[in-house]
Order: sequence, then C-alpha cells, then structure tokens
Amino acid sequence: MKICLTFCLVVTLLLSIEAYGQNDSSTSAKAKTSLFTSQERDSLQLWFYDRATVMRVENEKREEFYNIILYHSFKMRGLEKKEKGYSPKQIQEKFEKLLMKQHNEVKAILDEKQYAYYLDTYDKLLQDVYDRKGWK
Repeated sequence: MKICLTFCLVVTLLLSIEAYGQNDSSTSAKAKTSLFTSQERDSLQLWFYDRATVMRVENEKREEFYNIILYHSFKMRGLEKKEKGYSPKQIQEKFEKLLMKQHNEVKAILDEKQYAYYLDTYDKLLQDVYDRKGWK
C-alpha cells in the first residue's frame, strides 16, 4: 500500500510539474529543448514501476529506488531553467554528473544483477535525450 501511495505521489508530482509548465507562454519553445519530453517523462513513470517489478526490488528498497530516480530526474530537468544561466556544455556536464551520482546511489541498494539490468534499461531510456541534444 505504501509503495502504491509513493508511486501515485510520484506520478501526481510529475504531472503537476508538466501542467504548471504549460501555463508558460514559451512552452512550445521549451518542449523542443527540454531534457525530457513529455513522452519520456511518461516512459520514466512506467519504467519506475515496471523495472522495479522485473528486478524484484521490494518494500523499502523499492521506495528508495523510486526516490533516487525521482530526485535526480527532477534535478536534471531543472538544469535548463533560464535563471540557472548554464551554457549547453555546462548543462551536459551537470547532467552527466547527476547521472553518475544517481547510478552510484542506485548501485548501493541493488545487487549486481539488478544494477546491470537498471543500467541497461536506463541507458536505453536516455538515448533519446542524448540524440536530441547532440551529445555523445
């Protein structure tokens, strides 16, 4: 029950952030440059649930896994805010540092097999971001 509540809160938070962003008149410009498109955010939400189930991450570990992914993806999405004033190169550098920090935190709670599966599936999810941004 606690896991379902956490998942619902994650989905609600991500949807509310998306709805808030749509009130901005420059939403269409942001959509083209956003680190995560709305489709990728939707995929990430489904990924949370699906990957944790497949990897058999349960109870407190599952909640911790969700929180790590949510926290870092929220921080990643915030890198492109105008008030941050980061250049495209700085955004990529900070994105990759956050990604490595996320990987290290996830590695600490998963076994080797779970972690390898996490890396494989998460890297596939991020490939669109790297392609769209022209990052290598």
